Amino acid sequence: MLSVAAVVAAALAWLGLLFGTGLYAERHPGVFAKHWRHVYALSLAVHCTSWTFYGTVTQAARYGWPLPPTFIGAILFYSLTVFFMIRLVQLARETNATSLADLIATRLGKDAWLAATVTLVAVLGLIPYIALQLQAITMSFSTLTSGIGAADDGAPPVWRDGALYVALAMALFAILFGTRRASAAEHNRGLVLAMAFESLFKLVAMLVLGAFVWLGLDALPEAPRALPTQPAGGFVPLVILGGLAMFLMPHQFHVGVVECRDERDMRTARWQFPLYLLLIALPALPLARAGAALLGDRVPSDMYALALPLAQGNQGVALLVFLGGLSAATGMVIVSTLTLSLMIGNHWFAPGLLRGAWARGFGDDDRGDHRGSLLLLRRAGIIAIMLLGWAYSRLVSGNDALADVGAVSFSALATLAPALAFAVWRPQTPANAATVGVLASFVAWSWVMLVPMISATLGTDPAWLHEGPFGLHWLAPEALFGLTGWSRLGRAVGVSLFVGTAATLVLASMRGTPRRRAARGSDLLTLRNAGRRFLPPQRVDELLRHAPANGPVPALIESRLEHELAAILGSASARLLLDAARRDAASVDRSDVNLRGADLDTVAAIVGEASEDLRFNQRVLEAALENMSQGISVVDAELRLVAWNRRYAELFGYPPGMLRVGMPIAEASEWALRALGGKDDDDAALQRRLAHMRAGTAHLSERVFPGGGIAEDIIVEIRGTPMPGGGFVATFSDVTAFRQAETGLKRINETLEQRVGERTSMLEAAKREAERANDAKSRFLAAIGHDLLQPLHAAHLFADALHQRGDGEQRELARQIGGALDSTTDLLGTLLDMSRLEAGGLVPEPRDFPLSDVLDPLVAQFGVLARERGLRLRHVPTRAWVRSDPQLLRRVLQNFLANAVRYTDQGSMLLGVRRAGDALRIEVHDTGPGIERGRFEAIFEEFRRGEDAPGQGLGLGLAIAQRIAVLLGSDVGLHSTPGRGSRFSIDVPRVAALQPHRNAKRGLAGLRVLLVDNEPQALEALASVLRGWGCEVHAVADGDAAGTALSREPADLWVFDYHLDHGDDGVAVHQRLSIEFPGVPCLILSADQTGVVRSAAQEAGLPLLMKPLRPLALKSVLDRMLAARGVG
Repeated sequence: MLSVAAVVAAALAWLGLLFGTGLYAERHPGVFAKHWRHVYALSLAVHCTSWTFYGTVTQAARYGWPLPPTFIGAILFYSLTVFFMIRLVQLARETNATSLADLIATRLGKDAWLAATVTLVAVLGLIPYIALQLQAITMSFSTLTSGIGAADDGAPPVWRDGALYVALAMALFAILFGTRRASAAEHNRGLVLAMAFESLFKLVAMLVLGAFVWLGLDALPEAPRALPTQPAGGFVPLVILGGLAMFLMPHQFHVGVVECRDERDMRTARWQFPLYLLLIALPALPLARAGAALLGDRVPSDMYALALPLAQGNQGVALLVFLGGLSAATGMVIVSTLTLSLMIGNHWFAPGLLRGAWARGFGDDDRGDHRGSLLLLRRAGIIAIMLLGWAYSRLVSGNDALADVGAVSFSALATLAPALAFAVWRPQTPANAATVGVLASFVAWSWVMLVPMISATLGTDPAWLHEGPFGLHWLAPEALFGLTGWSRLGRAVGVSLFVGTAATLVLASMRGTPRRRAARGSDLLTLRNAGRRFLPPQRVDELLRHAPANGPVPALIESRLEHELAAILGSASARLLLDAARRDAASVDRSDVNLRGADLDTVAAIVGEASEDLRFNQRVLEAALENMSQGISVVDAELRLVAWNRRYAELFGYPPGMLRVGMPIAEASEWALRALGGKDDDDAALQRRLAHMRAGTAHLSERVFPGGGIAEDIIVEIRGTPMPGGGFVATFSDVTAFRQAETGLKRINETLEQRVGERTSMLEAAKREAERANDAKSRFLAAIGHDLLQPLHAAHLFADALHQRGDGEQRELARQIGGALDSTTDLLGTLLDMSRLEAGGLVPEPRDFPLSDVLDPLVAQFGVLARERGLRLRHVPTRAWVRSDPQLLRRVLQNFLANAVRYTDQGSMLLGVRRAGDALRIEVHDTGPGIERGRFEAIFEEFRRGEDAPGQGLGLGLAIAQRIAVLLGSDVGLHSTPGRGSRFSIDVPRVAALQPHRNAKRGLAGLRVLLVDNEPQALEALASVLRGWGCEVHAVADGDAAGTALSREPADLWVFDYHLDHGDDGVAVHQRLSIEFPGVPCLILSADQTGVVRSAAQEAGLPLLMKPLRPLALKSVLDRMLAARGVG
């Protein structure tokens, strides 16, 4: 046994976890979005209630069934007729149906009585099943905490009945997750995920129990075989009921149909749900046999799942099984109460309220929103259903096995099958025929199943149960229609289905096909006011956006509003609401017609009563004047007082009786001025007001009257208006509160302006700080780029020198080192480019240059890479000149060629130029795998690499190329055919050639080269490469040493690094040396990727090559420089 506190704590913890799961799904709508089909399939296992843990064991013990027949029916249904569920999902979506009753009523004429009848049967059929869950919790709790035999002790006192508190907790959970929004057609992700989670948990609990039975028990003694207590004919009816339960049980309909977001989820459920049923049912038969062998009749077979682990001393397994049964009961009860509360609220209470309290004043646009009342009805319904289920569980406690109670509920709800079949396949069936069919089917079921059960509960056995009423043996419940060889369950199912179908068909044939009511064309105001009672105003305005302002609204628009209301009220109640609104509007119209049709006698009576009406209007006017908050005085043309109100006398403090008709207004005003302690300026203001009255001109002024004592002063606005024919009306308004508020607003405005100024200063300071940080970041990127790329530059050159001078093995090693260095250089260059692009530090510096200056080095570089991979790089030379940034353009084309080499396995590549209007289009063709059109945009995303891409890479190349192209005022063009290859291109502006282009002469042997670089490793590496090409190299570290070297022996070519020691740079050294040694071609090298170096080299007219160098690219540039100056 376990302590009550431990079991209660575990149960509360589990319910809290279930609540948290649902809450998390509500607040994170995207959770499990990609795998929602599996979540949906698991939620269908709400069908596996506590009856799965306890009732199936009883069935297995009675009949020796390895698989419960209801499970067999469910498995056959999903395996063979899942198309019917798909059809139900489609119909529910089309009609916005929120329950089984709503779908049946909607398809059969939107009849409120039919919906109410289906709801009645659903409530009567499901209450016993809810009671079964509570009874199972009570029995299992008693067994777990009080011992093996405690389940038969009967119902405890109400205040100690744990089922009551569990019922209330489940009601609270259902209220929290099912009644927070009025529309029931919206998918409740939290509820579905919670049901899927509890389904997974109870499967684990059942499999653990099965493992305990299979592996944890020793050899069992032979148990006596129990004789079946029911005829064998009970198996087939249970199989049928198992299939029908998949769409007739209200909770199963809600999860399987209403909460199905995508019909394709049914394909997953078609195999996953039957597999779940097979797994969870596996332990039932072994458990029944082990319980019979070890426990016998000492424990009800319903409690074998708990009693067996307890008897073996394994309390952990027993607690897990208890929580699994609690989980199973919780899921079913929550969804059932939620669904029944929707049906009761929409089909029982809503129609009556729509004809009564909710139907008053449809023409009043300011009437209240009834969504709150509807939600309150649903919440009250949930509590009432739970209490009814709890009361039923106490009533039948100890009288029926759990398996029997489940069969009763299944068979009761099966009486709805004929009505649903007619709704799906014969929607022209009259609604009243379907209503009669449902009632007849339920009455037949009650006669065969319910009446004998009640008699047995009362301990009576009247003769008419077997002989039939009035001696009619074929009407006896135990032999109805002569079906004596059938089990009671089979007889109840068969008779109820037959009677319901026959009654519906007979009545339908008698009444014929009903005429559906067409849309009745309400006006816009009527529909808007009706819709706003249950829908948000914004949603109503959106639905009626295209409706005409006058005249009837088109039927399509009205049907859309009715469809939206159906998600909240149900289709029948939605139709009832619009009908009530239409009748209300029509009654108002009829009253207007009757008024316009008043006869002559009525007109004569009105004229005869004119004097009485006049006196009445006079009294109304006097009452209005007396109750106005403003003081009013009226004077005639001679400025004598003729009318005033009480507020006027109160403002100026006139004694009672002082004011009289005919009193000069000047006399009354002077008295008020003296009484209020007026000053000279007040007297002057009074004279001006009297002058306005005499002249008949309007005036407006304000006066401050002392409040006296501790009272505040009063500010009065005086407004005078002349009357036609003479006379004057003056109003006196107390504007003290208004002026005080105005003064307060002015003070607040001044304070606000001050705060705005302070915030503006803070923002400017923050902006300056951000600009300084951005400049620092740019400097940091330049420094780190230089420091990282310098060693790589030296390593490149050393590797090339080793390749030139080494033997076969060394040359291969040098080639591999060079490849690794190339990959590293590409990765670092890509990251630095992306960083500069993000920081905005990459600024184009366009100039005119021959396009071959960019293309030829790239051909030399990538031609070697292509040959190493067995490819051929073709190039069409060009003499054209363009205007662009050569460094940035080279970076774009380098990315194009690198991708072509990387993704082309065989064939060739082509680099060429063609005209495109006034521009030139540089194109790179390859014979690679090609790119599907749907992925054109994706390949330009950052960190996106192609499938099966060889080598290293970050997937940034095309993203950088695209952004650089935008900086250059162009765009990257792409054309590709899968399986044939791709073409990348970029357009650049074409310009006239500044000088004739001469072919470069090849060969550097014997050339004297002066190198200047402050990095010893880079200097030695570059010198080694040049010597390998046959050059005579003089390598120095600064400008002074360069001048000394040239004084001893002149050089044919200068190669200077930009950044030198002591603040010197290569451009400055060139300028100094050119004075003494003019005309020598000079190449600037740098690892600094910022625009400063490029600007300096461009202004000096010197070519710039970025580190780290590719030897082939360097050789190509040197050849072109020498050829351009006629050196060779």
